[in-house]
Amino acid sequence: MTRRVFFTIAALVVLLHAGSTAAYAQRISVDIAFPFVANGAVLPAGNYSVQVSPQGPVTLVGPDRKTILLPVVALLGRHDRDADHEFVFDKMGGKFELSEIWPAGSDGILVLATRTPHEHAVLGGSNPRK
Repeated sequence: MTRRVFFTIAALVVLLHAGSTAAYAQRISVDIAFPFVANGAVLPAGNYSVQVSPQGPVTLVGPDRKTILLPVVALLGRHDRDADHEFVFDKMGGKFELSEIWPAGSDGILVLATRTPHEHAVLGGSNPRK
C-alpha cells in the first residue's frame, strides 16, 4: 500500500512539473533587420522563430530553417511592465551578439554573458534603441 501511494505521488509531481514547464514555454516570432551572432553562429537578417523556456535551451529557427540552440546562462528578473517582447544584442567589434530575450510580461533569459565593455541594441519592447 505504501509503495502504491509513493508512486502515485511521484507521478503527480512529474505531471505538475511538466505542466508548469509547458505553460511557461513560449514561441515568439521576431523580424531582425540586421545580421547577428547567436551562440557563435553568424546569422542573416530575417524572420526568426524563438522557443523560450527557463529550463532551456532556447531554440532559434531562422529564415533558412537553420536551428540554433542557445544555453540559458541565467534568468533575469523583470525590470519593467513591458507588454512587448524584447531582444537585447551586445554590440562589440561591429557585430551584434544576441544576449538577452525578454518574453512579453515574463522574466528575461540571459543567453550570453559578455565580460568586456559593450553597448546594447534593443529590438522590440516599449523603448527600442540601436
